[in-house]
Amino acid sequence: MHTLSLDGPSTVVPLALLADLKAELGITDSTTDTMLADKLMDASSMVLDYIGSPLLSGAWTEEFVIEGGDQLKEIVLSVRPLDSISSISRNGQMWTPDQLSDLVLDKRAGILSHPTPTRRRWQHGVYSAVYTAGYVPPQVAEDGTVNRGTLPQTISRATVLAVAAMVQGAGRDPNLKSESVQGVGSTSWNIASGTGGLPQQVADMLANYRGAHL
Repeated sequence: MHTLSLDGPSTVVPLALLADLKAELGITDSTTDTMLADKLMDASSMVLDYIGSPLLSGAWTEEFVIEGGDQLKEIVLSVRPLDSISSISRNGQMWTPDQLSDLVLDKRAGILSHPTPTRRRWQHGVYSAVYTAGYVPPQVAEDGTVNRGTLPQTISRATVLAVAAMVQGAGRDPNLKSESVQGVGSTSWNIASGTGGLPQQVADMLANYRGAHL
């Protein structure tokens, strides 16, 4: 048995900055900001669906079973990078703060292990871990401060290119099949099979992340 759930809102957030998208498109005014922001949200949702693994920062509850013969030295959490662990329980018994603080954490890889000198292994049982993990996407604060976050730049760049493919002409998108331009315009394109609705170039950029734990 292995389950993973997000404790909190599951709303999609933009994976790239509107300013970066506008720079890619060469747009300097704000007349199309609302339309571009909507498309950025659409593309972000498509990218997340295509990657298909937990990605964005949140509070997660993960339950897993360690069988008697497994003798595991390490536990690898499903979402990373790891920020912090709120609690761990075994067979319904909560760990003490000292037990939690004794864990050796590889936050980037999401690995939990006991202190090396003890050479302890994870005992068999049903475990539940509550932790905060995942990448923070780029965002702009209310005061205009830009926070680039921790999301891999390749994913943000791929999101920008996905939106650009929606609004640009044939010279920018090899999959383009038709275009109707009024202002920024609307675009349709041919999509290769298995790309989740994304242009092939974008799917290629995301291939290393797809179905993998980042």
